[in-house]
Amino acid sequence: MEMSMCPVKKIDRGDSVLTITWQDGAQKAFPHQWLRENAPENRHPLTGEKLNDYYDFGETPYPRSVAVEYDETLVVSWAGLWEVTRYPLARLRDCQPIVESVELALAAD
Repeated sequence: MEMSMCPVKKIDRGDSVLTITWQDGAQKAFPHQWLRENAPENRHPLTGEKLNDYYDFGETPYPRSVAVEYDETLVVSWAGLWEVTRYPLARLRDCQPIVESVELALAAD
């Protein structure tokens, strides 16, 4: 049986952006606000439509802790919330966060 290797080399948690460095050296930056707004539980199960906009969340969320689970899932525990959000790493690797404000775009750079 072949053991799988975690596709994530490193995760940096900045003030407003979570940066994932993949094993192949590629990097992707995900603004905390984008992650919170695009959490799987914030999507309609059939249509995939967002159920809330980031304005609905009040303060900008901040990840209290971040971990990789079973080499395939990013697990984010949000500060001040009981919620834990799980993101499939394959989905994060393939997506390009769409940033809807100049503020978030600058944070992602």
